[in-house]
Amino acid sequence: MKIMIAGASGGIGRLLTKHYDTKENELYLTYNTSKENIFSVVNAKFTILKCDFTKKQEVERIYSNIDSLDIIFNALGTVANNLIYRMEEEEWDRVIDANLKSVFLSCRYGYEKLVENGHIVNFSSVLSKMGMIGATNYVASKGGIEAFTRSFALECLHGKKIFVNGVALGYFKVGMGLTLSEKITKLMKEKIPIKEFGEPIEILKVVDYIISSEYLVGQIINLNGGLVL
Repeated sequence: MKIMIAGASGGIGRLLTKHYDTKENELYLTYNTSKENIFSVVNAKFTILKCDFTKKQEVERIYSNIDSLDIIFNALGTVANNLIYRMEEEEWDRVIDANLKSVFLSCRYGYEKLVENGHIVNFSSVLSKMGMIGATNYVASKGGIEAFTRSFALECLHGKKIFVNGVALGYFKVGMGLTLSEKITKLMKEKIPIKEFGEPIEILKVVDYIISSEYLVGQIINLNGGLVL
């Protein structure tokens, strides 16, 4: 399979890269400011691409140089936490652009490269359902991704058939889940019915199911250990 991992230098992106690093696959791996660890591909054919997915010209450029794709994973995003009455416009714009506009641009220019029955998987967050003090920009962007995914999925059933779905992640032992303070980690574990952060393999199980399905359309799979039902 030919797979685009947009945001391959992040925690989820690196997880996906390692999982799909097989001799049967060809990987297109993107980074913006850091390409740490994404060169650890040993089996798959791969191409490293620098791209700021908030910039139309850069997104259009990288997709224009790709012949075809079977799958696009949009594992893009950033945070800039602050209370609304202290939040600067730049903090709002930066997060909305990096998390939501980036997914729009990736889908906009990646769609035409997908083969019949190809897949797009967008990554969201449990916070889009439960909210979070000091992260309104992040929460709004992730909620936007989910609404976008549902509507875009319907558009993609016309013409060539492309399946678009999303995964709303809870707290996992990967990515931002590893950067939380001990206090916050303990607090969140108390709120999760399973009382533990998820293992990364659980994300991969869900993703493998999504890209194997030809009947799943516009769904946001909530993977959060029961934190939000």
